[in-house]
Amino acid sequence: SERGSAVGRHGKEPGDAMVLSPDRKLRPLDKASGEQLTPGATQLKDLTEEIDLADNCQTCLSKGGGWCTSEQRCVEDDTQFCDVDNLIGLAGFTNDCKADDEAGKSNTRPWIDKGVLVSYTFENGTCCMGVGIVHRAYHVLEEYTVLLRDESKEEVKTERWNNRRPAKKKDENSEYHDMEFRYFRPQELTVLSGIRPNDVVEAHFAVKSKSADDSLTKSKRTEEAVVINCTVSTVAVNFTSDHVVSVLPRDFIVDTTNLTSGRHEEL
Repeated sequence: SERGSAVGRHGKEPGDAMVLSPDRKLRPLDKASGEQLTPGATQLKDLTEEIDLADNCQTCLSKGGGWCTSEQRCVEDDTQFCDVDNLIGLAGFTNDCKADDEAGKSNTRPWIDKGVLVSYTFENGTCCMGVGIVHRAYHVLEEYTVLLRDESKEEVKTERWNNRRPAKKKDENSEYHDMEFRYFRPQELTVLSGIRPNDVVEAHFAVKSKSADDSLTKSKRTEEAVVINCTVSTVAVNFTSDHVVSVLPRDFIVDTTNLTSGRHEEL
């Protein structure tokens, strides 16, 4: 095969050191270690290094490797390194990079996602806006649920459910399974903050205050931190410099997650 002949080829370059092997054949010496090389070892090493540098399917195949779609990386063109159903190359199910469905999937960050802070209108048409954290995000259906309040997993329900007749005591358990959650559409939600768990942000830390009250004083400088959890009014972060976990007011957090929009705002 093409792959077999490519790996098996080896030759002597001008100036290469040679040694007589036990089988009475001249073999090249490794210039660094002085050890005798086996046939094809130099070329195989170079090929492996080139494969490691390949960052997409096209460059991978051009260097003699195989593209593993399940891992999105270049491997040796052999089913020993990637299942045949996921391998694009001479040893795989195809050698056409267009068959890589994973590469075509969008890696863009969803604007509405679990953990972001949103506002929404009430179904009954009242003037005020509800505010909550997105709890469940069904991106394919474009439907989202919102937590009713902090420190609770209770979600916003439909107005019909809220105004239902109270269930009889014996029906309370079965009624739970009939609960009508309100599934919001994207146009029904306004994102107030795109910060969500696992985001890397810049955060002010709390400093000692001379005031008599217990109010937190914001530091002048910020430090990098990883978001652990979000509520309506606070964000829990882990500062990366010293791994100190702090629950901070939202105005202590600088949002660096949406710089593509050209804005850098404190939220």
